[in-house]
Amino acid sequence: MKARLSTTSKLVVSQDQVSADLSPDLAGEVVILGLKDGVYYELNKVGACIWRLIQQPRSLQSIVDTILEEYEVPAEECTTDVLALAENLAKLGLIEIQSTDVD
Repeated sequence: MKARLSTTSKLVVSQDQVSADLSPDLAGEVVILGLKDGVYYELNKVGACIWRLIQQPRSLQSIVDTILEEYEVPAEECTTDVLALAENLAKLGLIEIQSTDVD
């Protein structure tokens, strides 16, 4: 049974993917190849920032906190958007929910 995604969930990238930054200054987009489905996925600047953050296990709340520091966005909207992206990436098998423990 998969863990339910919440702000305390710890996320990390899946072993079933390969990713690359499309910009050498880390300010651009990221492309991800899902090894199970053979499909390429592209993340915009904010999605790429999130992707870089979860290269090591990190709670969803710490990701939200980092995005709030970097971008001017209401906290509720940020949390909703980060949760939606994480759910989508998990459904695609590109990330794993490791636990519900915080950092």
